[in-house]
Amino acid sequence: MESERSNRDRSNESSPLERLRQPEYTGENRCVPCTAVNVAIATVLALGVAAISLPAAPAVLAVSLAAIYFRGYLVPGTPTLTKRYFPDWLLAKFDKAPASGPEPGGTALEADDGAEDAAAPDDVDGPDPVDPERQFREHGIVVPCEELDGDGPEDDLCLTDDVETDWHAHLEALRDGDRERQVARFLEVEPDSLALEESDEHAIARVDGRMVARWESGAAALADLAGARVLEDRLPDWDRFALENRSQLASGLRAFVDRCPDCEGSISLDEETVESCCRSHQVYAITCEDCGARILEVSA
Repeated sequence: MESERSNRDRSNESSPLERLRQPEYTGENRCVPCTAVNVAIATVLALGVAAISLPAAPAVLAVSLAAIYFRGYLVPGTPTLTKRYFPDWLLAKFDKAPASGPEPGGTALEADDGAEDAAAPDDVDGPDPVDPERQFREHGIVVPCEELDGDGPEDDLCLTDDVETDWHAHLEALRDGDRERQVARFLEVEPDSLALEESDEHAIARVDGRMVARWESGAAALADLAGARVLEDRLPDWDRFALENRSQLASGLRAFVDRCPDCEGSISLDEETVESCCRSHQVYAITCEDCGARILEVSA
């Protein structure tokens, strides 16, 4: 019985339709502008055939749409041409999976999926974003690097020694804990309603099936969780900030990471080209050299 089932599964996996499918251009990776262009091409092609043979036009249109569904395109090369010639502002509107995470001081929350519903109604700053650098300076979380090290860059900011020590202590305490419960505590939701998906490319939190937060990796999420504990002890208005504001602040603190939050390996800062479903663009990326975790990405 098991042998028959295995043979049947292998047969399904190697079916003609599955061999036709191209995952890099379909499903979550489907580029909507590219699909629209190809549907338009298929329509024009069917109309041209209809002028010659009306009965053949529906079949041509059906085959063309099937090719677009399974392959993501009808005409080879249109995904590349779409990225190259469509304006970036248009492609960005259809970019379902952001190639980079939040900017420093941005938020990991996905508001379109209901995250803003979790924000406290009596938050101090309302819907407006906070300025992490101002908050950090006012409350002694960062200082000019030259104050800590006479040879430090004059214009750069560094974490104070006690903040850095406290942050690493929280990282150590959280590292081997129940990550889903930790994220649920941060998002102020019931642990049983939250599911955390981690892969090499992202960490996604879902509440009752809805995506509510996204990080570049599990290491990035861990950094924000520990950072939130640090800020909770140092920002007097922390409990009055909206959840989105807290996420902004924790993300802003992540920009000061000095080693991998997860494996404690060395980190590097590089400029890279990042591909998403619809476009490619340059980012500055902080990456762990030991485990490869992406800790932060910001647009170049």
